[in-house]
Amino acid sequence: MSDNFKLSDRKKEILLNAVSNYIDNALPITSSNVQNTAFTTLSSATLRNELNGLEEMGYLKQLHTSGGRVPTSKGYRFYVDSLLTARKFDSNIVEAIKNKFVKRSDFILDVVDGLAKNVSDILKLPTFIEMQNWENLTIKGINIIPLITGQALVLLQSDAGIMNNTINLSSNITEENCKDASKFLTTNLYNKKFSDIINNFDYYNNLFKNQIKYFQEFFVFITDTLKSYSSKNSFKTHSNVSDLLDNPEYKDIGSAKKFLSLVENEEKITKLIKDIDNTSNNDIVYSIGEDNSDEYSDYSIIKANYSLKNGVIASVGVVGPQRLDYCRIASALKYITDEINEIENKLSKGDMDDN
Repeated sequence: MSDNFKLSDRKKEILLNAVSNYIDNALPITSSNVQNTAFTTLSSATLRNELNGLEEMGYLKQLHTSGGRVPTSKGYRFYVDSLLTARKFDSNIVEAIKNKFVKRSDFILDVVDGLAKNVSDILKLPTFIEMQNWENLTIKGINIIPLITGQALVLLQSDAGIMNNTINLSSNITEENCKDASKFLTTNLYNKKFSDIINNFDYYNNLFKNQIKYFQEFFVFITDTLKSYSSKNSFKTHSNVSDLLDNPEYKDIGSAKKFLSLVENEEKITKLIKDIDNTSNNDIVYSIGEDNSDEYSDYSIIKANYSLKNGVIASVGVVGPQRLDYCRIASALKYITDEINEIENKLSKGDMDDN
């Protein structure tokens, strides 16, 4: 039987309250502050016994013999499991992100990156985004729209939304030419993987070269657009150093330098993120304290994976000290999930906005 079942309802309530207050205030947990915040009907002696029991079970620990207690990794895990199971999300953080975010793209990876930056700005914590399986996305449609500037807007619809780019048009290319090129390129590239188009450029280029010259010119431009996306760093972090140093955990210069070296080292942080167990049924997964290697047992990571038919295409998450505001973070990640689902629903219905 797991320890979760051994906890009485009262112990669970005390533990959840104690962890929540410690996250908010960074003050050691004592019987008196637990009593003052929520359990006024229980005596200090009763609360001391309950806290002793939680310590013996490994949910709390004392930093000093005469001091208060702090949550252990196990205590934080119980708190986050309870939070995710109850689906308790913070509507204020969702509204903050909504108000800050301006969608400039209908391409899912661009949307996720923009949202991740907003989350970092609002939470004042490092936020990461990892792109995956980008090369397996496929072309679903191509629309070339002439503009009054002498350029054309090229819309590449994929199973992850729409990418757009502009191309300079030759003066002799008409609106009808653009329509013909759109139809021809869509017919020949429909359902082709991005990687297939890039890797077999010569084959397709020769195919289009034997048709009409501007078909080939559009194809070269489309391939260059795909290459520019594929060359983007598959891993990116958004963070502000001054925000990091506001955390009480990093007032000590040694602790701050250690954390910054993790955040700024792509190899280290990607390994840490990849080690998170993704096998749970939750759309939000996490790794807290002792779940990580000994070197990073002071840190926590909470992330969400975003999937299409081709599998996971992006992961977004937050990394920081164990004392994270998990409720706000989970709420932010849940909001991103909802945004991605909305784009997916539009794609499946075929009603993506072309502008």
